[in-house]
Amino acid sequence: MGLTYMKEFRDPGLAEQLVTAIDQECTRPLRIMEVCGTHTMAIFRHGIRNVLPDAITLLSGPGCPVCVTAQTDIDAFVALSRQPGVIVTTFGDLMKVPGSGTTLARQKGAGADVRMVYSVFDAVTIARQHPQKQVVFCAVGFETTIPTIAAAVLMAKDQGVDNFCIYSANKLTPPALAALMSTDGISIDGFILPGHVSVITGVDAYRGVFDTHRVPSVITGFEPIDILHAILSLVRQNRSGVPALENAYPRAVRESGNPKARQVMHQVFDVCDAAWRGIGRIENSGMALKPEFSRFDAGLRFDLHLSDVDEPRGCACGEILMGLKTPKACPLYKKSCTPMTPVGPCMVSSEGACAAYYNYG
Repeated sequence: MGLTYMKEFRDPGLAEQLVTAIDQECTRPLRIMEVCGTHTMAIFRHGIRNVLPDAITLLSGPGCPVCVTAQTDIDAFVALSRQPGVIVTTFGDLMKVPGSGTTLARQKGAGADVRMVYSVFDAVTIARQHPQKQVVFCAVGFETTIPTIAAAVLMAKDQGVDNFCIYSANKLTPPALAALMSTDGISIDGFILPGHVSVITGVDAYRGVFDTHRVPSVITGFEPIDILHAILSLVRQNRSGVPALENAYPRAVRESGNPKARQVMHQVFDVCDAAWRGIGRIENSGMALKPEFSRFDAGLRFDLHLSDVDEPRGCACGEILMGLKTPKACPLYKKSCTPMTPVGPCMVSSEGACAAYYNYG
């Protein structure tokens, strides 16, 4: 199975056939958005943009969890790192994202106890090892990671690890797509929908958005053949004038997704409104801890009250996440904003569009 998989999904001959079919069947300009940051990186890494016809424009969407995190939430993470007796734990991509004045990385350099972890369960372990400290996990993610964050809260509760808490900036994907398509000036002819998010949500989660906006949509994986198949399908849907919601990733995604993972997620979290960088506040797009888990809420535990703040002057991350601009259209790109001196999160995250453009051209 593994060998067959590798042969099929990395077959240069099949890739060439797909590229030829895309070129032959694309009869008008199309704007296709890959929603997921992992797709963005795969597209650049495999040179897919370079082999597509000029008529196809690929846009990077709001599927990078670090990139869509609001400036106020970044400021909250920094504020938590300044609390006495606190250990802040975070995934690596968040370390260099600028808040209004500084970053978690700079806080760490100045003496704050900020630790990069590879799993939220690492944060629970750190809390168990340091009972005299308060350990905060910066919870940033989509449906792929929210169930594990929920499981970690349940573990902390069951094991009596009361010095562990989270600051939730988690997001849900389908509401963002709905908000995107309801925004004036947005023109998208097709969505490449995220594979790993869809493993949890299933195909069913997108039906409401699809039925309302009738935008051709394909769920797919991350191999070059996966992505080319999805693009060809979107070209054909546009050519026929018959939009569809297609699951081109059946080896991993089911219609109903993973009900057990979603059950854990909704056991701990309630759906809430959430602020998205560049898009604004979207109804029912975030996840807040249920009242019975409020003692694990870092915002309540440390009585954080932060005002909304503007995004960095000149930074086009918000417009890039909405498909209104490409990184090259940002006045800061490769000037004041580089991987060494990032202004916005799209240049920081490994899944960010600006980082992809910078690293792969």
